[in-house]
Amino acid sequence: MSSPKTTAQCTKMRGVAAGRLVTLVDTPGWWKNLLANETPEFQKHELVLSMAHCQPGPHAVLLVVRVDGLYTEKNKTAAQEHLELLGENIWKHTIVVFTYSDCLQDQTVEQHIDSNGETILKRLVGKCGNRYHAFNIDRCGGTQAKKLLEMIEDTVAENAGSCYEMEQKCLDEVKELRRITEERANKMKMMIQEQRDVLKGHDCSLSNIRMVLLGYRRSGKSSARNNIFGREHTDLKRTLQCVKTQGEVAGKVITILDTPGWWKTLSERDTAELDKLEILRSASLCPPGPHAFLVTLRVDMAFREEEMKSLMEHMSLFDERAWRHTIVLFTHSDLLGDLTVEQYIESEGKDLKLLVAKCKNRYHVLNNKNLLDGGQVMELFKKIEEMVAENKGLHYELHPRTYKDVRRKWRLMEKKSKMRLKVKPRRMISSVKGVGQSLTELSIILLGYGGAGKTSAGNTVLGRTDFGFKRTSQCIKRVGKVEERLLTVIDTPGWWKRLPIEETPQFIKQEIVRSVSLTNPDPVSFLLVIRLDSSFQEEERRTVKDHMNLFGDTVWDKTMVLFTCGDWLGDRAIELYIESEGEALKWILEKCGNRYHIFSNKNQRSRIQVLELLKKIEEIVAENKASGSISMWDLKKTTGRRTKMIQREKKAIERPTADLDFDDDDDDVFTIFKKL
Repeated sequence: MSSPKTTAQCTKMRGVAAGRLVTLVDTPGWWKNLLANETPEFQKHELVLSMAHCQPGPHAVLLVVRVDGLYTEKNKTAAQEHLELLGENIWKHTIVVFTYSDCLQDQTVEQHIDSNGETILKRLVGKCGNRYHAFNIDRCGGTQAKKLLEMIEDTVAENAGSCYEMEQKCLDEVKELRRITEERANKMKMMIQEQRDVLKGHDCSLSNIRMVLLGYRRSGKSSARNNIFGREHTDLKRTLQCVKTQGEVAGKVITILDTPGWWKTLSERDTAELDKLEILRSASLCPPGPHAFLVTLRVDMAFREEEMKSLMEHMSLFDERAWRHTIVLFTHSDLLGDLTVEQYIESEGKDLKLLVAKCKNRYHVLNNKNLLDGGQVMELFKKIEEMVAENKGLHYELHPRTYKDVRRKWRLMEKKSKMRLKVKPRRMISSVKGVGQSLTELSIILLGYGGAGKTSAGNTVLGRTDFGFKRTSQCIKRVGKVEERLLTVIDTPGWWKRLPIEETPQFIKQEIVRSVSLTNPDPVSFLLVIRLDSSFQEEERRTVKDHMNLFGDTVWDKTMVLFTCGDWLGDRAIELYIESEGEALKWILEKCGNRYHIFSNKNQRSRIQVLELLKKIEEIVAENKASGSISMWDLKKTTGRRTKMIQREKKAIERPTADLDFDDDDDDVFTIFKKL
């Protein structure tokens, strides 16, 4: 067998298996964690058109799931949404096929279904009428294929001998969309070629080309850089800081600045200040300035209004002049198959077309897997030279005032971060009695906004996945032996990162407060969890302060900030991040006595970070004991009163709403709920 390639378009195969003539249609796959609205339109069309490749319709649809990875609720939802593009009745004809079954070792597939992801797989299999089959794809034996074909025959019998027939109307609609898209794409291609022909007389051959790569995380920036230099895509890691690469390609000196990516759909305000500064100063790191900004987009991911808004906001870190020097660089073009990039642009809709128009119809497509195709790189250089000619030979330069501001801010940050290194945590002195002594028992309560990494932090502390990976909706208590200590770790529901406490549901507040009642008697420590790879502003500070105050003012004495996503820092000091984020984060740290710790939740096997955390907690416990800080008994009494108060508030809210007549046209009802 030849090595398998990613399926870009439907592939039809016919052959004999176990004495039967079999027609098999392979379809493009969707991203495991992405919902249907995040899949490009052309891939969804291809999925629907798979039904037309085996008329009158398939006897069975095989939903393929690997057994060697975690299967989450989002994975199940993604599978359901993509399958139901074919119609809601598709489940009657669907069989779940588990691949890589050899990875189960001594476990049966039934045990795997029952144990994986808190019955998520069980519900998926149940939706398929409990039809499933396990495949070891490394063995091509006929027995496992025969069993699968027998199961398909049983499925056909259950469906009264019928195959699955999709509504012809749906198929015709998709075919018509394809035809219109192809027509528009051809017109677009001709228009752009005419536009380029006009510039042919303006020769601007460059001996050196300077480029800056911009884009969201995993958009293919680093792969594009390697493509341009003809290097293998080995050991690709997330770009944490600006990376400058220089070399000679086809007789030209090429300089590329790779920049940190932003979250695909999040606004510029959610991006950490360090990342924004890195992006902005990239233009000054290839003096006198870049000839081109290459905005990278993956063709195997949808580009919607959310992505467009995020991209526009991050591009506004520069000024409007940057667009004159910008080219859209589409990556992973091998996943387009026979489709042209123009067909992809037309099929994705208005937001992508607006972006391309904003760049004056300048775009290029790279096949990241084809390093031998030097032609695609030379064509990119040619397009950059045409753009420079259109810009009358000019490159982009930061405004002198902006350049000075960036340099001044960076120097000030570095100076302050070095000063912060000398700041000792409050009362953290070795003379306190008990400091340095290990505790035999300890309770830890994890607090923070949703998505901060509390659950992952809990798993890291215990060294196993006891908390699972789902969003926490109520307090979860887990106990384990860690470094000769009996630890009780309590994960709590997260609040919304920026919403005031008044908008946090009463049951969430009640659960957060209830966490104290689940602990053992002293000692107890609170870990306030904050992500390092996102911003922390005044709104977040107020929200944290109000939610922490549910426990009373003295809770801060028992609290340490736990920064997650520590790998995002790279070789930078945590103090640089703290100083870059500003006063809001520094206020939180001051309330916690400048006590903080960093976790890399991706490296759960590293027990050093856990041991260091426990030592810091033990120091806090010793200091609180020496200073006569509030006891856990008193804190439990305080939270008990808070719980009763929250319950009274909840009843007060429920009483007036019981008599409300919900009328869609009644604006007064919505006004009341806004106030609540």
